[in-house]
Amino acid sequence: MDEVLIIGGGFAGLAAGVALAKAGYRVRLLEQKPHLGGRARSFVDPQSGSVVDNGQHIFMGCYHAALRFLGEIGTLDRIALQPRLRVHFLEPPGRLTTLECPNLPSPWHLLAGVLRSDSFAWREKREVLRLGRALGGGEHSRDGLSALSVEEWLTRLGQSEKVRRGFWDLLAIAALNEDPRRAAAAIFAHVLRLALFSSPGDSRLGIPKVGLSDCYTDAAQGYITARGGQVEPNRSVAGFLIAEGVCRGVRLAEGNEIEASSVVSAVPWHELARLLPGDLLRAEPAFTNLLALRPAPIISINLWFDRALTELDFVALRGTTVQWLFNRDRIPGAGEHAVSLVLSGAHEHISRSKEELTAVARQDLGRLFPAVRDAKLLHSLIIKERFATFSPCVGVDALRPPARSPVRGLYLAGDWTATGLPATIEGAVRSGYNAAQAVLASE
Repeated sequence: MDEVLIIGGGFAGLAAGVALAKAGYRVRLLEQKPHLGGRARSFVDPQSGSVVDNGQHIFMGCYHAALRFLGEIGTLDRIALQPRLRVHFLEPPGRLTTLECPNLPSPWHLLAGVLRSDSFAWREKREVLRLGRALGGGEHSRDGLSALSVEEWLTRLGQSEKVRRGFWDLLAIAALNEDPRRAAAAIFAHVLRLALFSSPGDSRLGIPKVGLSDCYTDAAQGYITARGGQVEPNRSVAGFLIAEGVCRGVRLAEGNEIEASSVVSAVPWHELARLLPGDLLRAEPAFTNLLALRPAPIISINLWFDRALTELDFVALRGTTVQWLFNRDRIPGAGEHAVSLVLSGAHEHISRSKEELTAVARQDLGRLFPAVRDAKLLHSLIIKERFATFSPCVGVDALRPPARSPVRGLYLAGDWTATGLPATIEGAVRSGYNAAQAVLASE
């Protein structure tokens, strides 16, 4: 039985490991940290005893690779998918509106949902429908959008500032984790086609019913080990063993070496650059491009109150600093009366103190929920992910490498690789599958 060495135990590495184990390979997966999950995991907050995600993640019906992965490891039932797309919007002084799409063929489900929604004035509905017609008619190819930012593209399509800020920007920031003035229109248009213009089922949103780690880490590890593989946490890799254009394994931080005929690197791009020999990093364009990728940070603000703020599972926020609110009351073990507020593309806020961020969140909530003004804040937990994702800025697709690297025997996985998607769970899982397919094709 052939052995494949995988470096990294997040969604990408575990997806690659499950796919290769299913194909009959003996998988040996090394994870630097004492836990699996990478940047998509949950943990127990020691002060509150609550299960907390290191960043709120959602699923969608169009996450075909991710849902297939969860189905393969037996945890698909841990995701609560909507029967049809429904998004609530909340804006000061507490006005709640809804976009809900009926079960009609695409794109009529979205068009009908927009027309029936109380989230838009009639002029704004015409603007949204105009963009929908442009996307549905294929008027804007990926190549034609390659030089445009999301904001430039939306402006060209006649989307007013109010519609951009109150609708498209919220979707773009959630999907891309980047300011629409920086984010690439080509990637966003592709996401919109997949999520909103493929089928009503693909448009549905899904929220984990348990902590994020419980959705996949133990189950994926069990799947791999049940097929003769190994999953080893606390194994720090110091570099790849590369000579004459061939990778023959890795060197661990403690000095010993592990040899393998195939190595899948499923670590973030900046970690991959550290593991590569310096001369190769400088000489090979596919690797040199890694140095041009930039991070986009995410801040999660978790607050526990002495009373419930809302019965909604999640809601998009308009006219506030934070962009989305998720009701953690709905997740067993997440703590009573807990909410998680998300601030994506948080370049301007990542250096702010935890006290400042808590104050910003409370001020936003006070404008949206009158009950907050009299509520007692019991506990707060701020999670800053400075390297949460790569920044999907204009021109970034040219920097993203394919699964097969220029070094024979070395394969690449990670949401930052050339999946055509932004840094989402779906992108990570798809990249793991791409790497597994590249290994299989090389045999």
